[in-house]
Amino acid sequence: MGVVMVLAGLGLVALPGLARSLGRRLAPSRWAALALAAIVIGGGVFELGLLAYAAPTVLRALGVPALASACERMLGALVPGGALVGWAAAALGVLVAGLAARGFLSGRRFRRVIRAEPCLGEHRPLGDHQLVVLPGKELLALSVAGRPGQVIVSSGLVAVLPDAELAMVVAHEVAHLEYGHQRYLALAGVLEAALVFFPPARKSVAALHSAVERWADEAAIREAHDRIVLRHALLQVTQAAVGVEVAAFSAADTVAERLEALQARPTPLRTVSLGLLYSPGLVLGIASVAGGAAWLGGLRMLFEMAGRCPL
Repeated sequence: MGVVMVLAGLGLVALPGLARSLGRRLAPSRWAALALAAIVIGGGVFELGLLAYAAPTVLRALGVPALASACERMLGALVPGGALVGWAAAALGVLVAGLAARGFLSGRRFRRVIRAEPCLGEHRPLGDHQLVVLPGKELLALSVAGRPGQVIVSSGLVAVLPDAELAMVVAHEVAHLEYGHQRYLALAGVLEAALVFFPPARKSVAALHSAVERWADEAAIREAHDRIVLRHALLQVTQAAVGVEVAAFSAADTVAERLEALQARPTPLRTVSLGLLYSPGLVLGIASVAGGAAWLGGLRMLFEMAGRCPL
């Protein structure tokens, strides 16, 4: 059953990338939430599956318990491939946990580095946040969560954009702060780092990133009711691109999708298409729960038999 959990977890992680063409037709806020849930839950199920797969081998090595006859056969059913595969699963589980921890620490350190100190640039109040204008010709616009949150733009961007377009860019970045998008992208960054050996994870994180950016676009448009102004601003700032763990106005892997959405609203999904979008996640989720329940039931039986099986 550990195998079922491993495969179901990887399937959930890959799902947002595979379903991106359908998901983008949902409201961006809903699609972002679904994509994040699939990535995070899938990563967790994958790690638990590895631990479940490795547990019998590790427990036997520790003498808890070293069972014979019927117990030996049950362990074999729980761990196809024998002790070698069980130890490989244990090693991979430790590696994934280590990569996730490193990704978390690296992302937190990066977000601290990019935060603008009071001595850097010009700081202005912006509601509950700060607007920071940094000197430089680069076209830069990004948001950094914290107390207070910061919307950071470059003086080059201020010089290039008309006031209406600059206001839309700032409203986009404020939306990132108001809706907590940094948490979405930080979690996705940790999972991407943990599953760096699994290419579909990167595609799913890119789908989430695009959904978050479109979410902020729609929030900015609600304030000004002008899609054309924001679309033109996005074209102007296409050169400004930063890492996935920072909500920035322009990121290369999201620009085309955002421009298309700003030009015309995506066609809403019909019932059949909604079923195609949701059903794989439901099936994989059910498989994860069933696999975990079956494995726990088998493990419980092993411990109950420990006192009766010959050691």
